[in-house]
Amino acid sequence: MRCIGTPFVMAAAVLIAAAAHAQTPTPAPQAQPAPPEGQVTSPPAPPTQAPHKPGQEIAGKKADGAGIDVGPAKLRFGGYVGVTGIYRSTNSGGAPGTSFATIPYEDTLAGNVSETRLTAQSSRLSVRIDAPFPEARFRNISGYFEMDFNGATSGTIAVTSNSAGFRLRQAFADIQYGDTFSMAAGQAFTLMTPAKAGLSVWPSDYEMSQAVDTNYLAGMVWERVPQLRFTWHPSPTFDWAVSIENPEQQIGSDLVTLPGCCASDIEAQYNTGSEALSVPNLMPDISTRVALNPSKALHVDVGGVWRVFRHTLAPYDEVQRASGGGLSVNGRVNPTASTRIIAQAAYGPGLGRYVGGMAPDVAFRSDGSIRPIPVTSWVGGIEQTVSPRISLAGYYSGMQIDDTHFVDADGSPIGFGYPGSSNDVNRRVRELTGTLWYLAVRTENRGSAQVGVQTSWLQREPWFVGSGPASADALLVFVQVRYNLP
Repeated sequence: MRCIGTPFVMAAAVLIAAAAHAQTPTPAPQAQPAPPEGQVTSPPAPPTQAPHKPGQEIAGKKADGAGIDVGPAKLRFGGYVGVTGIYRSTNSGGAPGTSFATIPYEDTLAGNVSETRLTAQSSRLSVRIDAPFPEARFRNISGYFEMDFNGATSGTIAVTSNSAGFRLRQAFADIQYGDTFSMAAGQAFTLMTPAKAGLSVWPSDYEMSQAVDTNYLAGMVWERVPQLRFTWHPSPTFDWAVSIENPEQQIGSDLVTLPGCCASDIEAQYNTGSEALSVPNLMPDISTRVALNPSKALHVDVGGVWRVFRHTLAPYDEVQRASGGGLSVNGRVNPTASTRIIAQAAYGPGLGRYVGGMAPDVAFRSDGSIRPIPVTSWVGGIEQTVSPRISLAGYYSGMQIDDTHFVDADGSPIGFGYPGSSNDVNRRVRELTGTLWYLAVRTENRGSAQVGVQTSWLQREPWFVGSGPASADALLVFVQVRYNLP
């Protein structure tokens, strides 16, 4: 891996040093009139301070900040605006989310030039409404919308106007029924996404790391999907949830070699990157998860997803089916009040879509029958709160994809990861990441300003090397300066 200097490293140092001198002036206390003799008064409530949020996700189950009264409901606007500086030692594409599985090799043009840019695409806007609902015996009903600007982009976007596309991230209703049941409907993180504590549909209640990269960490299990979720939380130490989620059987673009008997039929029934909403899925994915919180120092959640893959072949009088999915476990230990150690692992045949879409779900035998591709992923890390304003974190993450290949009727190899396959077919992807977040300014009910820095080393290895390089490597640096809305 080449060591390449970048202006963002120096920029980060300057920003953080400058922020260290930024102090929010505290108004002098005003003298209060003495209460009448004998009257007992309560101490004044402490001012609401913008919290330190060393991460991307902005809304939790418990609402932050003052709301606007709309009848019996409270309306809140949230999110953040800012700019992110991006440097990558190879030219893998300039969006704020890194394509971990496609970083270029050093024997290509893109593998020999770096990229540097500034972007505001990570800026987010959220709208939230919370209302009591006693008429229907519900304790509370909440609606949440969250958008960013990582949507469609034109080929000339960066030339003049930088008009990035507005994009839906989250849109769901969360209904609390009594003290023990809740239901959520809409688009949110899959239930397979690791939780911080109890099971919640709200985005900042997931264990998403402190990465600036909007694709988080290579190997993290996550996706945002339409779903209907039911959660039972009988006590503070136990949660159980079941989610019915939108399916999508996918094999990536040119990653799986199809059998000669029926290549065009198979390709028409799986997402290869251009099918949009035309894939004929059989049934929703079914996910379930249990969370245990025996103490504030320990959290564990375990869950799985069941998927069914299906296609039909000419003369279309028979159907091929196969079950797949996977299991995942997530744990967090707090050895001290300011230190968090996290560990996540997942395994399953047909789990590729859930690991950031970094692997195809299935391969196919010579007769067109389906074989789910086993995938293993992991995330390990430590997060340290140095002070109320500073957080540090380090992570090692990645995924490994099993070779799943066969011999076609004409003797040629088919499937995934066979000898002689393209070096786009990954065996392993690994990432080593460090982050720093600094809360520069925080004000009473007026939001906060913070700086985030991420540096990562990323590597991918193909199943077949041939005469090319044994791996592709990249150095990633992100620097984000943002204002968090109150």
